[in-house]
Amino acid sequence: MDASFWDEIERSRGLSGAQKMSESLRLFDEASRRMLAGIKAEFPDIGEEEARRVRSERLEIIRRLESLP
Repeated sequence: MDASFWDEIERSRGLSGAQKMSESLRLFDEASRRMLAGIKAEFPDIGEEEARRVRSERLEIIRRLESLP
């Protein structure tokens, strides 16, 4: 891990609870958009609604895997 990673950790420690929540939502939104872009790259002819459905299915799979013991 490089210095910028540790700088980001230090910056995060100074955030208030509300700021941490806001940052969490921003990061989730970014990851969600990247996931959607990846699905569209994987399936070039897919429509927006179908791509969102695939993303939802994949997020559900992740949730189930994370809940395994």
